[in-house]
Amino acid sequence: MFFAEKDKGAFLNNQRLRVSKKNSIDDCLFSSNHEGVKFSDLNMRYSGCAALDLAYVASGRLDGFFHNNINLWDVAAGEILVKEAGGLVNDIHKFDVNKIDIRASSAAINDKMLENLVNF
Repeated sequence: MFFAEKDKGAFLNNQRLRVSKKNSIDDCLFSSNHEGVKFSDLNMRYSGCAALDLAYVASGRLDGFFHNNINLWDVAAGEILVKEAGGLVNDIHKFDVNKIDIRASSAAINDKMLENLVNF
């Protein structure tokens, strides 16, 4: 079970989680929704479950996640998992709760990922 608590870390079955340490975007694996997969030339997968994808970013199984117009309840738990695992998540609280544009990754690749998503 994935769980996190603010300022206390993120865990999977009591094992501490950390985001990926990869720093070459070509070596990274990202996840998004159907539109994101069509848009991007990044190495992609599409699971259809934003909460699980964010948990996978927190655990280093995925290197980044991006999605537009998603609901707060789809990403709220994943946001704290990624942050507590040492990752970065854009400020999702500045959006309408039904139309959030989320970007999540490790600090090592965040700028490179955002450059690739400038028109997304």
